Amino acid sequence: MFTNMESFIKLFLLLSIMAKEKWDNKYDVKTVSAKLTQREFSHFKDYCEKKGVKVSTQLKHLIKQEIEDPISVNVAGKSQFVYNPAKDNFSWRAILDKGVISYIEDDLNFEFLKQLRNALNAVIDERDTFIQKKKDDSVSIPGNIVRRGL
Repeated sequence: MFTNMESFIKLFLLLSIMAKEKWDNKYDVKTVSAKLTQREFSHFKDYCEKKGVKVSTQLKHLIKQEIEDPISVNVAGKSQFVYNPAKDNFSWRAILDKGVISYIEDDLNFEFLKQLRNALNAVIDERDTFIQKKKDDSVSIPGNIVRRGL
């Protein structure tokens, strides 16, 4: 029936696509795909296996989560760290200007926060050097103001 394997594969793929399209139309769903590098896919697949879910199930969950509870890009607030002497650990919260408190983590140990502080200080120092900041109370000036001859 088939003269070579290539013809067989082409027919198989065509029938697969047709079957998927019929399934999508029958159940009123759409198929979503993404291009990942081999490394990214391997990491994601390993992550799904550790969670005990299929890749497609995890993708569906992540998409639904983003649709149902999207992350706003226009929020303001501040971080707050609270020490818990009973557990000798720290909690990290984000307190938004609109009054919402988001609990980021409730079990941070001292060593983690100390390393985080050191890492933040290092990158802040790097940035300060890059923008030629000399004084503690100086701030970065937007480029469009600098262009006006400041």
